[in-house]
Amino acid sequence: MKIRKRGPNSWQFVVEVAPRGRDGKRYRKWITVRGFKRDAQRKLTEIQNSLNAGTYVEPSRMTLGEYLDQWLVDYAKPNVEARTLQRYRQIVEQHLKPALGLYAVSQLQPVHIQSYYTEALSSGHRKREAGLSPTSVRQHHQVLRKALQHALRLQLIARNPADAVEPPRAARNEMRVLDETEVKALLETAQGTLLYVPILLAVATGMRRGEILALLWDDVNLE
Repeated sequence: MKIRKRGPNSWQFVVEVAPRGRDGKRYRKWITVRGFKRDAQRKLTEIQNSLNAGTYVEPSRMTLGEYLDQWLVDYAKPNVEARTLQRYRQIVEQHLKPALGLYAVSQLQPVHIQSYYTEALSSGHRKREAGLSPTSVRQHHQVLRKALQHALRLQLIARNPADAVEPPRAARNEMRVLDETEVKALLETAQGTLLYVPILLAVATGMRRGEILALLWDDVNLE
């Protein structure tokens, strides 16, 4: 495969990629690389190696924002609980899309993700000047990595760039529980409202909110 000069800082070469369509015919694709000739040679070698290994993926013009919207509908909605989906949507809409959504999925690099994490930790909170907590940024990393892993399975990308990024370590905060006086004050405040029974169940049993809200009379044994 020959590399030809296309412009002052532009080089071009052609490769034969996997068959498309029912006829099974391979087709030729022109690749343009900006920079020096050695950059084009490096790209050509990279593509040749991936073609030989069967791992070559054609670059997609889909942006990360467009892909995340599709991922929420096609993958997350059918496979996760409603509350988890709600959290995914919040992270995608309020954080990932504003920060990274304009990058093409195929062009997203680990350095872009790492820069976002750094920015989120320093000034990522929308309601105040302070940054997000390490725990919150780790949640963003988990959602982004899961979404990109699905893109990898769909062959939209050749590798998951989030795998090369180290998320911040979650801060370990000592759990604080209510003492007897505080529990009494909480129950007295909730007395006479629709929240009294759910709060009483939470305090008395330690059940999570989703477990309490899902209780049916068939689950209750008064004896």
